[in-house]
Amino acid sequence: MSFFKKITDSVSKGVTTATEKAQQTVEITKLNNQISGKRKDIDKLYAAIGEVVYDAYLANDVSVTEEQVKPKCEEISAIREEIAGLDARIKEIRNEKDCPSCGKRVSDETKFCPSCGHAFPPPVIDKEPIQVDLHVPDESETSVETDEPNAALEGDAESPRADQRQICHSCGTPLYADSHFCPACGQSTRA
Repeated sequence: MSFFKKITDSVSKGVTTATEKAQQTVEITKLNNQISGKRKDIDKLYAAIGEVVYDAYLANDVSVTEEQVKPKCEEISAIREEIAGLDARIKEIRNEKDCPSCGKRVSDETKFCPSCGHAFPPPVIDKEPIQVDLHVPDESETSVETDEPNAALEGDAESPRADQRQICHSCGTPLYADSHFCPACGQSTRA
């Protein structure tokens, strides 16, 4: 019976994870739509500013434009702050951060920027510790029966991704294709 319980638990965890990912995707899509709408509002304000300036140019009196343009510029600044807040929420959902040196978006766990090598400060952990199941399955629980003893190994060897993946020579961390520096230890990949 414990075999079926393990299968049920495993399927339940998979469904829960898939549901959470779907909810995150929906939320990110909504946030991106809000950002898009706000950018359109900014474009409309730019057009309005342009009209005011051009009308003043035609009237040969550009000095009066400041009182009409300033409120629109302030509105643009407020909308940009809203967009920054929405973008921050997207990064939070995706567990990402931006490199302050080069601007590349990377995972929160990244210690060094893979593009420029910038060292990130260690993360501040303010969450509750995760409960870990200390049960280690014995061989009878994890064995997979197959007619060919090396079938699993041969399948991995033929994988086209295995040949393309780069590994850090210093710490063994898998690297992104465009990495110039290891995200785990900061070692240059160009050595």
